Amino acid sequence: MQLSIIIINYNTFPLTCNCIASIKEKLMEIDYEIILVDNASVECNPDLFKEKFPFIILIKSPTNTGFTGGNNLGVNAAKGTYLLLLNSDTEIINNAPKICVDYIQQHKEVGMVSCQLLYPDGKVQYNCRRFRTIYWELLEVFPLYKLLPKEKREALMLHHYFDHQSFADCDWVWGAYMLFPRSIINELPKKKLSDDFFMYCEDTLWCWDFKQLGYKIHFLPQAKVMHIHKGSVSKDKWIKIRTTSIKNHAAFMHKFYPGFKWYIFAVIYFTKQYSALWLGKFFR
Repeated sequence: MQLSIIIINYNTFPLTCNCIASIKEKLMEIDYEIILVDNASVECNPDLFKEKFPFIILIKSPTNTGFTGGNNLGVNAAKGTYLLLLNSDTEIINNAPKICVDYIQQHKEVGMVSCQLLYPDGKVQYNCRRFRTIYWELLEVFPLYKLLPKEKREALMLHHYFDHQSFADCDWVWGAYMLFPRSIINELPKKKLSDDFFMYCEDTLWCWDFKQLGYKIHFLPQAKVMHIHKGSVSKDKWIKIRTTSIKNHAAFMHKFYPGFKWYIFAVIYFTKQYSALWLGKFFR
């Protein structure tokens, strides 16, 4: 088995069905399995997935273990040489997983690859990122990055400063699409994906763990996937979710800045993030 595709479902039956159908239609020239982990959904009986897609491996968790817990359940059941963590609100546009597997096989220094994520209307999502640092935050706040040449600015900042139309060597990518060798799991400190966060910022932490092992993380724009983004999240929970994300990212950043440096970063980060949060709430 070359590839195990792990999808977490939590009350997203229609979206998950579309995701699986897109894999069946578009993924070619590779042996793969689809592992669907249902995280104690109440929307419908998860056995309906097996009725619709008999070829999938269905894992029914008795409790909602979150994005991290669900993926670790899938990893434990996977038989593939490579693992693809794929959001339930995605649909592959081209033979993206095969493109990524071929690439990572040829680049042993690379521990993870991601793809170009597109909104349903075709607009690019900014899933290729740098770890937050005091320097990065100050460049954005003031914004001093405008003084840099375009090429250097894009490579240094990534995020929405990078057009996501070309290759990038990045620090972290969204958990909506992460492809990596299964063997790396055994190299991780806990022999599993870090479960410090139930949800939100877990992808940043996983990439941090991979980078600490010496692996590179690459973004491949030729591999394309449609991502509804927040398709499994109701709009009325937006403030709570965003607040949790901010707190988790701050907790993660504490790894970078012990002592007084953390307080400098925290003042800059929280001021910027909570200002944007409440302005966003006001104008929604």
